[in-house]
Amino acid sequence: MKNRKTVLAIRGMLLLLVTSAVILTSGIANAEPTAIRTLPAEPVSTDECFSIKIEVPPSVFFKDVIETLPEGFSYCTSTLDSGSVKVNGSRNTVTFILAGETSFNYTVRASDEEGTYRFSGIFIDKDEDKECDIDGDKEIVVEETDEKRVPTATRTLPEELVAAGECFTIEIEASHYGIHGHVLEILPDGFEFEDSTLNPEVGYTTVEFELWGEPSFTYTVTAPDTEGTYTFEGILIDEEKEEYDIGGDTEIEVGEEAGEVILPVNITAWKPVDAVVNNAESESRTFNISVKQLADISWQINGTEVQTNESVMDATYTNTSSVIGTWNVSAIATNATTGLSDLHTWIWRVTATPVANITSTPTPTSAVATAPSPLVTPTPTSKLSPRPMSIATPTPAKSAKPAVSGFKPVFALAAIFAVAYLLLFRKKGDE
Repeated sequence: MKNRKTVLAIRGMLLLLVTSAVILTSGIANAEPTAIRTLPAEPVSTDECFSIKIEVPPSVFFKDVIETLPEGFSYCTSTLDSGSVKVNGSRNTVTFILAGETSFNYTVRASDEEGTYRFSGIFIDKDEDKECDIDGDKEIVVEETDEKRVPTATRTLPEELVAAGECFTIEIEASHYGIHGHVLEILPDGFEFEDSTLNPEVGYTTVEFELWGEPSFTYTVTAPDTEGTYTFEGILIDEEKEEYDIGGDTEIEVGEEAGEVILPVNITAWKPVDAVVNNAESESRTFNISVKQLADISWQINGTEVQTNESVMDATYTNTSSVIGTWNVSAIATNATTGLSDLHTWIWRVTATPVANITSTPTPTSAVATAPSPLVTPTPTSKLSPRPMSIATPTPAKSAKPAVSGFKPVFALAAIFAVAYLLLFRKKGDE
């Protein structure tokens, strides 16, 4: 009778421990990944443009972020490609399509009325077909300013002397120009424009940058071969078409000896132009990119390399064995000498039946039209490595599910407790 009570007591304790462990671990297992919003800590002025940061979980590859802006607020721009952003003006929502990104920023213009405003949004996990609310900051205060803020722009040049023929970067910071503005830079004689984080209009001695809420941008130029002191000039044009001189650094010294010119690798054109493309199962799909200098091109699907092109400026990859799924197709251009690289990514959705408005597949001899860049010829003159041209049976990549922490230790503790309890009662029975 005594032994039976002991066994029943042990069973009861084990049941209690197991129940607690299940409740604890189920809470851990059911925790959903979400996105975090960060708003400015201080109040913003009426009609002021400001930046918002969104951080998303790296464990989810394909995901959407849908932000609902407060009444009176308007979307300006973001750090994502324009093809990855969809704006719904009637609902005042902005959808950001992500493929592998872990964070991004977007710029909005505040309401022209003071008050406290609330942001809301949802995070969509496409890998698991789940959605949840965005966490983090939700409210921002808009204050009315007594005085009008004057639009300003500031130029930052390298502090050190640059060598003749050297390539270097210039930064421009601009503020209070409204939703839409322009920066017009007048380059000194002998300087040549090379590249920019924006897509400017380049003239003989001028470069015009169009601003849509950007607080700053950079551009790269090459110094002339002649030494001397050179002066930069420029103006900021606000949304009211008013002009303001650009402040900050204006002069730069160019030295005698030419330094090594290291240009960044940039993918200047791509096709399909859309960030998301669709095909039916077994249909052929061709991807094309163009770069501004000789580079090695690595084509990858869901992180697995499927083709390489060496020392080319144009490259094409064609997949003829598509299967149902959502694929991340990436082209990575790398300068073999400097190691600098650039990346362009498409989201390729393959379905059982054709999807309306599928982007047509370019032929190998057609010219590629792109939004930000000139036409390129998609026929590469590259030397292909012996890697296959396509994946025979690709498998969609899924985020690995982490092991549930705390579950095994709980059961180990329960087992030790039970054994100790039995030994204790057995000793008392022997006595």
